[in-house]
Amino acid sequence: MGRIDKAINRIKILECPTGDLENRVAGILEDYGVANRKKVNVNRDSYFDRDEAQAYRVEIPGENQSIVVLAKSGEEDYVAKVVDVYNKL
Repeated sequence: MGRIDKAINRIKILECPTGDLENRVAGILEDYGVANRKKVNVNRDSYFDRDEAQAYRVEIPGENQSIVVLAKSGEEDYVAKVVDVYNKL
Protein backbone atom coordinates (compact mmCIF):
# COMPACT_ATOMS: atom_id res chain seq x y z
CA MET A 1 0.00 0.00 0.00
CA GLY A 2 1.42 3.38 -1.02
CA ARG A 3 1.77 6.49 1.10
CA ILE A 4 -1.23 8.17 -0.50
CA ASP A 5 -3.42 5.13 0.18
CA LYS A 6 -2.33 5.08 3.81
CA ALA A 7 -3.10 8.80 4.12
CA ILE A 8 -6.54 8.28 2.55
CA ASN A 9 -7.29 5.50 5.04
CA ARG A 10 -6.37 7.87 7.88
CA ILE A 11 -8.48 10.70 6.45
CA LYS A 12 -11.48 8.34 6.20
CA ILE A 13 -11.70 8.14 10.00
CA LEU A 14 -11.11 11.83 10.67
CA GLU A 15 -13.36 13.75 13.05
CA CYS A 16 -12.41 17.30 13.94
CA PRO A 17 -13.82 20.79 14.52
CA THR A 18 -15.64 21.89 11.36
CA GLY A 19 -13.37 24.88 10.72
CA ASP A 20 -10.23 22.76 11.03
CA LEU A 21 -10.98 20.12 8.38
CA GLU A 22 -8.80 21.61 5.64
CA ASN A 23 -5.83 22.02 7.98
CA ARG A 24 -6.14 18.49 9.38
CA VAL A 25 -6.34 16.89 5.91
CA ALA A 26 -3.22 18.78 4.80
CA GLY A 27 -1.47 17.73 8.02
CA ILE A 28 -2.28 14.06 7.46
CA LEU A 29 -0.90 14.22 3.92
CA GLU A 30 2.30 15.75 5.30
CA ASP A 31 2.53 13.19 8.12
CA TYR A 32 2.41 10.36 5.58
CA GLY A 33 5.04 12.00 3.35
CA VAL A 34 2.65 12.67 0.48
CA ALA A 35 3.15 16.46 0.28
CA ASN A 36 4.21 19.53 2.20
CA ARG A 37 1.10 20.87 3.97
CA LYS A 38 1.84 24.40 2.74
CA LYS A 39 1.59 23.26 -0.87
CA VAL A 40 -1.60 21.21 -0.52
CA ASN A 41 -4.76 23.00 -1.67
CA VAL A 42 -8.00 22.00 0.06
CA ASN A 43 -11.05 23.79 -1.32
CA ARG A 44 -14.77 23.40 -0.85
CA ASP A 45 -16.29 21.96 -4.06
CA SER A 46 -20.08 21.72 -3.95
CA TYR A 47 -20.13 19.90 -7.32
CA PHE A 48 -19.22 16.68 -5.50
CA ASP A 49 -21.63 17.10 -2.56
CA ARG A 50 -23.58 13.92 -1.83
CA ASP A 51 -26.21 12.83 0.69
CA GLU A 52 -25.95 16.01 2.78
CA ALA A 53 -22.15 15.66 2.95
CA GLN A 54 -20.01 18.59 1.89
CA ALA A 55 -17.21 17.87 -0.56
CA TYR A 56 -13.67 19.21 -0.45
CA ARG A 57 -11.25 18.81 -3.34
CA VAL A 58 -7.67 18.19 -2.25
CA GLU A 59 -5.06 19.04 -4.86
CA ILE A 60 -1.64 17.56 -4.27
CA PRO A 61 1.32 19.17 -6.06
CA GLY A 62 3.23 16.82 -8.35
CA GLU A 63 0.37 14.30 -8.51
CA ASN A 64 -1.86 13.77 -11.54
CA GLN A 65 -4.84 13.28 -9.29
CA SER A 66 -6.82 14.95 -6.60
CA ILE A 67 -8.71 13.57 -3.64
CA VAL A 68 -12.31 14.30 -2.79
CA VAL A 69 -13.21 14.30 0.90
CA LEU A 70 -16.89 14.12 1.89
CA ALA A 71 -17.69 15.29 5.40
CA LYS A 72 -20.86 15.81 7.38
CA SER A 73 -21.18 18.39 10.12
CA GLY A 74 -22.60 17.24 13.40
CA GLU A 75 -25.19 19.01 15.46
CA GLU A 76 -24.69 22.76 15.63
CA ASP A 77 -21.80 22.51 13.11
CA TYR A 78 -19.14 21.96 15.79
CA VAL A 79 -17.68 18.70 14.52
CA ALA A 80 -17.08 17.45 10.98
CA LYS A 81 -16.93 13.72 10.37
CA VAL A 82 -15.46 12.35 7.16
CA VAL A 83 -17.86 9.88 5.55
CA ASP A 84 -15.96 9.08 2.34
CA VAL A 85 -12.67 9.80 0.55
CA TYR A 86 -11.82 8.88 -3.00
CA ASN A 87 -9.34 9.64 -5.77
CA LYS A 88 -10.53 11.91 -8.52
CA LEU A 89 -8.35 11.31 -11.57
